Formats: sequence, C-alpha cells, structure tokens
Amino acid sequence: DGVEIKPSKDVRIYAMGRKRFLQIMKCNTADSGMYTCDAGDAATSCTVEVYERELLVVQDLEDLDIQEDQNAIFVCEISVEDVPGEWYKDGERIQPTSTIKIRQEGTKHFLLMCNVRPEDSGEIKFVARNTESVAYLEVEELPVNIVKPLQDTTALEKSRVILDCTVSNPRCSIRWYKGSNVILPSERFEICSEGCYRKLILQQVALEDDGTYSVQVGDYTCSAKLTVEALSLVMVRELKDVEVSAPDQACFECEVSVPVLRSPLWSLNGEPLQPSSCIHLEKMGTVHRLTLRQTTPDMSGVVEFASGKAKSQAQLRVVGNP
Repeated sequence: DGVEIKPSKDVRIYAMGRKRFLQIMKCNTADSGMYTCDAGDAATSCTVEVYERELLVVQDLEDLDIQEDQNAIFVCEISVEDVPGEWYKDGERIQPTSTIKIRQEGTKHFLLMCNVRPEDSGEIKFVARNTESVAYLEVEELPVNIVKPLQDTTALEKSRVILDCTVSNPRCSIRWYKGSNVILPSERFEICSEGCYRKLILQQVALEDDGTYSVQVGDYTCSAKLTVEALSLVMVRELKDVEVSAPDQACFECEVSVPVLRSPLWSLNGEPLQPSSCIHLEKMGTVHRLTLRQTTPDMSGVVEFASGKAKSQAQLRVVGNP
C-alpha cells in the first residue's frame, strides 16, 4: 500500500541469488493489501488477502453446583490459539482480583473463583470474537449448625475461663446467654470469633458467675454448666495480743489469703462488735484492722476475727490507771 516495509521480529526480508523474499511470520487481517517489490528499473506487485480463521468452541463451559467456600473453575476451549477472550457474570465483565484469576493456555481459557459465596451464583459467559459459551454457577450456602458443642467447666473464682464451641459456617452469627439473659461484650465478658471457632471469655470469674451458659446458632442451641468454686480462705497473719493502759486505744490487725466480699465478724468476749464512735473497723485488700478507742479495764478479754472458715484470736489486756 505504498508504505516501505522494514525488517522486524514479525517480518523477514532476504535474498537468495536473483530471488528476493518478504516473509510475514504470523499474518493477520491487518496484513491484507498491495505488496510491491521495487528493484529500481523493475517492480512487481501482488495483492494479499488475509482471512480470519473460523473460530469455534471446541469445549463448552459446564454448569457448576458447589458449596460456598469452595473454588469454582470454568474452562472453555476454542479452535484457534492466541485469540483473546473475555469473561462475564450476569452481563458484567469480570476483572481479575485477589480471589478471581483469569488465564489462557493456547486454545484453552480458564476462570478461577476462589472461596465462592452464595451471592456469586449467576450466569458465567466466555466471549471470543463472535463466539461465546455460557454456563450457570450455583453456590449452596453452608448449613448452619453447631459442630462441637460447649463443655461443662469448673473453675476457681478469680481465674480466667473460656467457654468455646465450633460452628459449621464461619460467617454465621451467634448469641450467648447466661440462663435467659443475653451476654453482651463488656470488661468482664469478651466474645471472639476465629473462623468457625467461637468463644466466650470470662475475666476473673466470681461466685455469682456460676450457672448455665448457652449459645444459639440459627435454630440450634447448646448449653453447658459453669461451676465456680470459692478460693480457700486461710489466715496469713494472725492477731497478736495487745496490752494498753485505759483509755488508750487498742489496735488489732490480721491478714487473710484472698480478698473477701463479705464483711468479717469481729467479737470481744463472744459479743459481736459493730462500728461506732469507739469501734473502728477497716478492710484494706486482704488486711483487716480493728481499733478500740476509749478502752476500759472491763474490756479485757478475747478478741476474735472470723471470715468464713478463717479465724484468729488474741488477748486484750486493759490496765487501769493507779
């Protein structure tokens, strides 16, 4: 067509004796036209007409019916190599992503969809030139149920407890209960999901956390009993005998192994002591203190501290002024 041709990777120009050669390596329709060999005083021309090969589908797409989270693979084979193709889902062109792979090997074209979900169901179509192949993808939702139920658990108070179960579908929502009350995340309750694994974490369980816990997944429910055992309470530091001169104050102090919620019982000669202007009771963690003000000789006797099974006694001696 009057445009000089230069040698390139697709075009070879060479001579053999008096013969001159132009070789087009892989012709396409754009190579159609008038070709002229100009040797100065002599020239010759010819017309080249390049036709597209008839493109046929050798292997059609096949319908696919799989469960969610599986991989969907579609294969279409056409009759001609190196012909580009495009993939469509429900009429929308499919673009490669981290979960969608598109590749071509000669006459075969592949579409890979990883970890499909129910919403990926639809019509899949491959198009190359004026040829196409259609199939349908049906993704079944995984059944929702409890694969591994909760287990009964026993724990000491103040410890960390994990109640766990395994569900069939990593995307299913669940609800935790204690008795009939819904458990919501808080400082003491942590709710976690890791794939199909679900767990309820109780930070520093208390005696009142004892009870039945359940988890609901769709129409399925499972329950387990959490038993919280009290920590054994023992005396760490006993009361010591005290001698004072009336009316000086007398102070008794002891320490137990763990903090207690209920107030301990202090008594003098078997009579319970209640806070007043002359009787001061203190609790500082595991340390308990009794302070008796305005003492008199008739207060002499046995001072006792009691908290559960932990008990301690000491003698109070109040000396009168001469």
